[in-house]
Amino acid sequence: MRHLKASLLMLAVVTTLLGISVPTISSGANPKLAEVIYITRSKACGCSAKSVQAADTLVNQTFTGPRQALLKRIDYDTDRQAAVPYIGEYRLIQLPDLIFLDAQHHLLWMAVGNVAHENLAAKLSQFGG
Repeated sequence: MRHLKASLLMLAVVTTLLGISVPTISSGANPKLAEVIYITRSKACGCSAKSVQAADTLVNQTFTGPRQALLKRIDYDTDRQAAVPYIGEYRLIQLPDLIFLDAQHHLLWMAVGNVAHENLAAKLSQFGG
C-alpha cells in the first residue's frame, strides 16, 4: 500500500509539472465533492492570460445556482496569503488551478494550468457536484 501511494504521488507530481489534470484517491468508496478551490490571477499577462481568461469563463459558467456554494475563488494577485497554503500543499506551479476536495479536505481531482470543459464536466458528474 505504501508503494502504491508513493507511485501515485510521483504520478501526480509529474503530471502537474506537465500541466495535466491529476486524478487522486480519496478515502471512502464513493467520495463526494464538498468544496472546489479555484486559484486564478487577475493580473496575468501574455499567453498565461489566455488560459486564465478561458478558465475564468468556464468556472463562471459552470458554478452557478446550487454549485456556486461549492466554489471558493482565490485571486493570487490580490489575496496571495489565501492561495499560498494550497500552492504549498498541492505543489502548484502554474495557474489557474481547480482543486476538488471531499468533506475531509482530501484531494479528489485537480486541473493545473489548463482547465478543460470536458474534464470539468466529467469530474463534476463523477463526484456528484
